[in-house]
Amino acid sequence: MKRSTIRTVEDLLRDYPEIDKYIEDREKELRYPMTQDDENIGGGRSQSLRNERALTMLITIDEDRRLNTLKRQREVIDDCLDGVGEDTQVIIGELYFRKRPQYTVDGLVVNHLVHCSRRSAYRLKKEFISKCAKRFGLYDLD
Repeated sequence: MKRSTIRTVEDLLRDYPEIDKYIEDREKELRYPMTQDDENIGGGRSQSLRNERALTMLITIDEDRRLNTLKRQREVIDDCLDGVGEDTQVIIGELYFRKRPQYTVDGLVVNHLVHCSRRSAYRLKKEFISKCAKRFGLYDLD
């Protein structure tokens, strides 16, 4: 797998703890858009327009690419985490989900936070990243 693909997946994993906040912020942006005040007093506005803002907002939220991408990222990572063992969850949680990781893979093995060898720990990490890359559609056959 290319190094750039690995880095992309790692970046997505590091963003995972904040993804719910990103989704909420994006929904707020869509629900309450910034509107410019019309300073043209007395001119140009038709009085017969109906306010269809609620319908437009629902369509916008449903079709927003950025919002759907964030939701898909959350879903893919959740699914990948559900299908792995406890050791892999500890490794991924420590390396990517913590704001300031305390251990490396070697540190996790030496301090017996994961119950496998060093080689197995690196293999578990690599398999998880490969699984995520395939689900994201980033995997290349190099």
